[in-house]
Amino acid sequence: MLMKRHLNTCYRLVWNHITGAFVVASELARARGKRGGVAVALSLAAVTSLPVLAADIVVHPCETVNGGTLVNHDNQFVSGTADGVTVSTGLELGPDSDENTGGQWIKAGGTGRNTTVTANGRQIVQAGGTASDTVIRDGGGQSLNGLAVNTTLDNRGEQWVHGGGKAAGTIINQDGYQTIKHGGLATGTIVNTGAEGGPESENVSSGQMVGGTAESTTINKNGRQVIWSSGMARDTLIYAGGDQTVHGEAHNTRLEGGNQYVHNGGTATETLINRDGWQVIKEGGTAAHTTINQKGKLQVNAGGKASDVTQNTGGALVTSTAATVTGTNRLGAFSVVAGKADNVVLENGGRLDVLTGHTATNTRVDDGGTLDVRNGGTATTVSMGNGGVLLADSGAAVSGTRSDGKAFSIGGGQADALMLEKGSSFTLNAGDTATDTTVNGGLFTARGGTLAGTTTLNNGAILTLSGKTVNNDTLTIREGDALLQGGSLTGNGSVEKSGSGTLTVSNTTLTQKAVNLNEGTLTLNNSTVTTDVIAQRGTALKLTGSTVLNGAIDPTNVTLTSGATWNIPDNATVQSVVDDLSHAGQIHFTSARTGKFVPTTLQVKNLNGQNGTISLRVRPDMAQNNADRLVIDGGRATGKTILNLVNAGNSGTGLATTGKGIQVVEAINGATTEEGAFVQGNMLQAGAFNYTLNRDSDESWYLRSEERYRAEVPLYASMLTQAMDYDRILAGSRSHQTGVNGENNSVRLSIQGGHLGHDNNGGIARGHAGKQRQLWLRPSGGGPAQNRGCRYVSDDRGVW
Repeated sequence: MLMKRHLNTCYRLVWNHITGAFVVASELARARGKRGGVAVALSLAAVTSLPVLAADIVVHPCETVNGGTLVNHDNQFVSGTADGVTVSTGLELGPDSDENTGGQWIKAGGTGRNTTVTANGRQIVQAGGTASDTVIRDGGGQSLNGLAVNTTLDNRGEQWVHGGGKAAGTIINQDGYQTIKHGGLATGTIVNTGAEGGPESENVSSGQMVGGTAESTTINKNGRQVIWSSGMARDTLIYAGGDQTVHGEAHNTRLEGGNQYVHNGGTATETLINRDGWQVIKEGGTAAHTTINQKGKLQVNAGGKASDVTQNTGGALVTSTAATVTGTNRLGAFSVVAGKADNVVLENGGRLDVLTGHTATNTRVDDGGTLDVRNGGTATTVSMGNGGVLLADSGAAVSGTRSDGKAFSIGGGQADALMLEKGSSFTLNAGDTATDTTVNGGLFTARGGTLAGTTTLNNGAILTLSGKTVNNDTLTIREGDALLQGGSLTGNGSVEKSGSGTLTVSNTTLTQKAVNLNEGTLTLNNSTVTTDVIAQRGTALKLTGSTVLNGAIDPTNVTLTSGATWNIPDNATVQSVVDDLSHAGQIHFTSARTGKFVPTTLQVKNLNGQNGTISLRVRPDMAQNNADRLVIDGGRATGKTILNLVNAGNSGTGLATTGKGIQVVEAINGATTEEGAFVQGNMLQAGAFNYTLNRDSDESWYLRSEERYRAEVPLYASMLTQAMDYDRILAGSRSHQTGVNGENNSVRLSIQGGHLGHDNNGGIARGHAGKQRQLWLRPSGGGPAQNRGCRYVSDDRGVW
């Protein structure tokens, strides 16, 4: 309900032609329509049962109306003062549409105070009218041809400043939207929305849009101001997380951590870039008189132009030789014009890209600065400071001094004495050579080519190989961690690992004369490495993934994860000695020599078996030096390790073991082995024998022979008790032993026991037939005999 306050308040009854009844109306109220002097109170709908129809309320000059709600296309025309009105109608046909009806109209001389405009609500401030302290929310809108002071836009609240209109002190909160049209003016606006999607993200549904003039705007975190080609902004302050997009004009902008983007056709003058501020001049954009202070950054893209730049110490310039930039820095005047850069200072995020066919002279690259010289580009008289970054490949031409004062050069397919600090990158092309390269946290990529002299990797350095790269000298790691990845490294050179860090070799084929592990850790991951690893005690070697190491190890702590393989060749230059071995992978003793079996030894102090396997070569046909051997020296063998036995000799010939058997695990110097520390992984057969693994009281493990028989032998043995002779049979014919193939094999037989006759006769040997009709014989060495259809010949020398 609208309540009126006036010194001479009086009321009268008026006829309401809609309800057909008299209602109480103010003496000062006026109606629009056929019957003059009739006002329809907005509360009428509340006391009648008829449908609500649009009503027009007029607040005359000198009148003050408090409270009330406008709905259903109601109009309130304010020439006096309306305070605290809620407007919920007038935008049913869309934002700022001329087809809309209803809402609150602040006419010339009228004032609207503390108005709340909600969903579908509209407040129209006409020329000469004033609205103050308005809250617009939930899709409501305010249209200005007059003046609006201290408007707050919440949750899709909108404000349209038309030509001649002015908005002062507007606050734009999340999803709020202010549009300043041509001829409109907004001053002191605070923008808190529009950039939630990130810097210069596509977003035109919130923030401040300037087609007219915006002055003294403050853009906070997530705030955005977009200046259209017809628009102009002056004295804008932009904090971190806020940004300004310029298609028109921006003057005297101050960046306190915020961003300014100047697009094609846009102009920015007198921009001040303080700490973490960032001005970007895009292709076709123009900036003049920009000042870059400590930790501020000016970026001029290809085709952009920035003139009369003042770059103070610590300020960053980011550009390329395809841009145009002039100004002064701590070295004096500098320029980037027509593909030539001179006297440029790069620091604190600054960067200069020297493009193909372009040049740069007298470039200073200090901490945080980057010089990128593309293939075919030229940079001379380069001065690299501590922390400066160089990006180049062997197709560029670069010369200058390193941070330590030494000269370096790149040119003609040859790179000499490069020092790549953290963030730096150099690419060696196929057929080119890099000599004495030092990588201190940078990236060295070799697409083939040759490493010459000493190549040093330190402090997080990465050497990436693509194709086949040759190293005939020394690749060394001295400090911190380093990564060697991809491709193939071949040659007669060596890899030297010093320092407490870790060198990781990943997805690489590495073939070198030697790998020397002097300190720290060497991790081989998914790589094939063919070389001996010569280590110092206290170091660590890890084989992970599907790594295959072909070579000896002496001595270090070794870890093999599941899937990793270590092949120990019998021609290694050193014996493999390991301190602690954690084993879940595969270890193979392999034969590299031809024509001669040479057993190999792996010596371990402590073995922690994790179901890993060790494949040992065994010669059951030899009496001595007949097996590879695992030696536990002074420590313990725990867990479970599977021993796979490989017959390296003639599988048809095997000797019976003597003594403790064939030693395959030797415990020395007080070493102990747990029961179950080793299990036999496969059956080993040779000739007439099986060989099985046994643990002895001396903590060592041996293979011992056992005779092996065909399945029918137990049946024959059960018939012995039925024999009438006293002869004893220990085994069936030679054909009953599985080592014989066919019936015509030559075999020497001898009588095993019993006697060949009975009392009062000469026995079988003399041709007398007793009750025994068959003689069972056992194979015997010493010479051949002929089996003639299972009939045996006897004479005074024996039975054949």
